[in-house]
Amino acid sequence: MRNQKGFTLIELIIVIVVLGILAVTAAPQFINFSTDARTSTVKGLKGALQGAAQTVYARAAIDGSLNGTPDSPVSVNSVATSGGYPTASDSGIKVAASLGSDDWVTLVVDGDNDTTTPNTYYVGPADYIPNSGASESDFTAANGTDGCYASYAETDDSDTPPTITTETSGC
Repeated sequence: MRNQKGFTLIELIIVIVVLGILAVTAAPQFINFSTDARTSTVKGLKGALQGAAQTVYARAAIDGSLNGTPDSPVSVNSVATSGGYPTASDSGIKVAASLGSDDWVTLVVDGDNDTTTPNTYYVGPADYIPNSGASESDFTAANGTDGCYASYAETDDSDTPPTITTETSGC
């Protein structure tokens, strides 16, 4: 009698098929492309907000329209500006950055509910912000996490650019 070692072709094919089935069902659990896509989208949004703010500021400087305030904005090419930069509003940074309402959820927050302090404008992916961004907590605690958004804090003078930040830990 011969002593045979190794696997038969049928056994090898069965193992390969089982491994293939496991890979197809388990791999999507380990590779989360949606988180990476949302994170990249929010980081790209930050760049769009920065570019829009700089473009509007350049136009305002050329026009000599750097004297707007959050309470009394000046219009530069149909964009409400404060200190030459877009205001944190739908008529300001939303218009300047061409943010479509179907893609983004936005919210203006006035930290102390007065008209003398610059506002903060939150922008997040429309398919990820709960309650259509009705409150600041919808952005900062989206889906029970730390948030997935960009924020634009307006300025009230032409020497200080707006503060643009992102939070992607909850994406």
